[in-house]
Amino acid sequence: MSKLTLDGFFFVLQTNSRTHPGDRMASLSGMGTPKLTSGVGNLYYDSILPYREDASPQTREFLARVVDVLLDYIQQVNDRNEKILEFKMPEEMQKMVDLQLPENPLPLKQLLEDCKITLKHQVKTGHPHFFNQLSCGLDIISLAGEWLTAAANTNMFTYEIAPIFILMENVVLEKMRTMIGWKSGDSILAPGGSVSNLYAFLAARHHKFPQYKEKGLSSIPGQLVMFTSDQCHYSVKSCASVGGLGTDFCICVPSDEHGRMIASELERLVRKHRDQGHVPFFVNATSGTTVLGAFDPLTDIADICQKYDMWMHVDAAWGGGLLFSKKYRHPRLTGIER
Repeated sequence: MSKLTLDGFFFVLQTNSRTHPGDRMASLSGMGTPKLTSGVGNLYYDSILPYREDASPQTREFLARVVDVLLDYIQQVNDRNEKILEFKMPEEMQKMVDLQLPENPLPLKQLLEDCKITLKHQVKTGHPHFFNQLSCGLDIISLAGEWLTAAANTNMFTYEIAPIFILMENVVLEKMRTMIGWKSGDSILAPGGSVSNLYAFLAARHHKFPQYKEKGLSSIPGQLVMFTSDQCHYSVKSCASVGGLGTDFCICVPSDEHGRMIASELERLVRKHRDQGHVPFFVNATSGTTVLGAFDPLTDIADICQKYDMWMHVDAAWGGGLLFSKKYRHPRLTGIER
């Protein structure tokens, strides 16, 4: 059995509608929309929808001003002459920005100014000169998708509450399984890598000991042991703590000079703990370690997991994007389908 952790996907819903380019530009420039009001200086949160039924123009005005602020920021982000960060020390920043919760409501004009100040002192992660392994550029289409999601203001619990989103989710998950190499299976979009690792840990324990759900730890014949690289993400050890194993039974396998788990060391440690009466059940392999970006040898690890009947989990939060690359997927992710 195997489980894959992937973070940060965005998806595009295609339609069959045809729109003339000129129509699209007219819509984006505000043509054909109700004329904006003279300003938002005297407006408060209860001056717009949904608090006033006749406040559609004022609501449009306010949101248009917010979009203007964001578009100005996006332009700055893509300007190579702009600074990546207007850095201020915390003490200085606290004097510049009033973050106290007021007793009386603030006008919408002040909220717009606060948005500008916030973005002014924000790290421009989409700047051409900004490089970080955990941040990437700003994709405009995904930004529009975030706006749509926020405006819909729904959850993903049932089809009744989110029909299109549920169908989109099913399509995306099926596509991801196909890309990994699975013809069938169950999937879920997780909120992040740390939680995904915990999901995998719990799934592995339930798979090997389904009675644990009702009977608890006392129903397991022996001390459970899990294995991971000494270069793994810190959340893997947290799984051992949260899951009741204890971090002493999250065994760190030595890595080579490139930061990759040494498969022969994994097997040696599995046999050692098995001979001590422990129950090896879970191996966390990493595809893209946090510090070095190393990829563990998945095929060799899969062979060992199959030999000793252990669940293989691949934490690919960092390097899973290589699934999209025909050039770089192999050999780095070879064996992930196992």
